[in-house]
Amino acid sequence: FDAVHADQLWMAPYARLVRELQMKPLQLVLDQHNAVFTIPERMAGAGRNPLKHALLTLEAQKLARYEVETCHHFDHVTWVTAEDYQAVATQANGHGAPPNDGIIPICGDVAESAPIVRKATARRLTFVGGLHYPPNAQGICWFAEQIFPQILATVPDVVLTVIGKQPPAQLRALGIPTQHLDVVGFAETLDTYLAETAVFLVPLLAGGGMRVKIIDGWKWGMPIVSTTIGAEGIITKPGENILIADTPVAFADAVLSLLQSPRRAATLATNGRRWLEEQYDWRRVYQQWETIYG
Repeated sequence: FDAVHADQLWMAPYARLVRELQMKPLQLVLDQHNAVFTIPERMAGAGRNPLKHALLTLEAQKLARYEVETCHHFDHVTWVTAEDYQAVATQANGHGAPPNDGIIPICGDVAESAPIVRKATARRLTFVGGLHYPPNAQGICWFAEQIFPQILATVPDVVLTVIGKQPPAQLRALGIPTQHLDVVGFAETLDTYLAETAVFLVPLLAGGGMRVKIIDGWKWGMPIVSTTIGAEGIITKPGENILIADTPVAFADAVLSLLQSPRRAATLATNGRRWLEEQYDWRRVYQQWETIYG
């Protein structure tokens, strides 16, 4: 090999192993999708269980040291967001700042599909994401427990739709009436659900890198409500192509504003897809890889 590309921190040990086993010199490239240590760090801050808080804090500290050390073993390191680079750089503690060969965000392919045509009667509040990933499970449970009841009290025909493998049992244990909660699990295709979606949800309290669900939501032509953390690392225009809210009351109000004004929701969705094409189309952004491998 002339080069080995490690996609995310988890693949870094394998890339280093290739270098150890190969006699010929090669370049190692690490594509950092997250400041990984911030994920348990933020989950610790948002949790209520003291033991879980302590364990997550310890994990974050160990990950931070490992992350800085690992980056220094690579010839080139790219970052999905500037925030992730800065977060890891603050953990250097005498090791020196990690390499930074550029910010290359996750992108979408607007040309591959037309926006979903949403029904005028759409009443689904839809979340899409693998629920084996703790920040996703934490975020949707927070929404279901603290936000959804406020919305349901005002819009009695709304349905919370949760799509993603390994949904937490906690969701069904919250007592939400079955006609208002659709826990789908893994879905082969999303089109039917998206066509009935009034609002696309990104209620995350933790995470790192870019939330691909926002890129996907824009591509699909969805009106999106997100937390600040959910939209972190993504260039947005709040109020124009996305709504941002961080408290249960503010998040509920944002969702209700779109449920009660389909025209505003449609404008938000149209602006989001146009913004994706302007800012995050892979044909333009991924030209930066030619600089790394050129």
